[in-house]
Amino acid sequence: MVNINNLERQHEEIKELASKIKVNINSNNLEENIDVLVKDLNILAGKLSIHMSLEDKFLYPELINSKEDKLKEIAKQYSYEMGNINSGFKNYKSKFNTKTKILNNIEEFSKESKEIIKLLESRISKEDTHLYPKVKSL
Repeated sequence: MVNINNLERQHEEIKELASKIKVNINSNNLEENIDVLVKDLNILAGKLSIHMSLEDKFLYPELINSKEDKLKEIAKQYSYEMGNINSGFKNYKSKFNTKTKILNNIEEFSKESKEIIKLLESRISKEDTHLYPKVKSL
């Protein structure tokens, strides 16, 4: 079984980065903080990639093969949803992975950043609240 404590630690790191990114997006001097923002976005992308890979390769397959029907169904649903989230984040990342791309369309970048961060925060909350406690109780 994958180490849930490791996944929870990754969630904390992802939430911390997302919070920093939100602060920079909402600041009046986004352009002044652009280098830090781009760096944080790229770090976030790396952390998400590792996290999603762990879940996809180890956590969800094991839970889908679980003897507990409820856990099996949750894992199937979460795995499916994560595919959509992963795809959405990859599109966002490729659209805004450089300083130039962000500065060329700050309004769209801000709007899409807020949407993707809200989606990630919601997903993390859902896993922390509903999935991980069930896995820990096994």
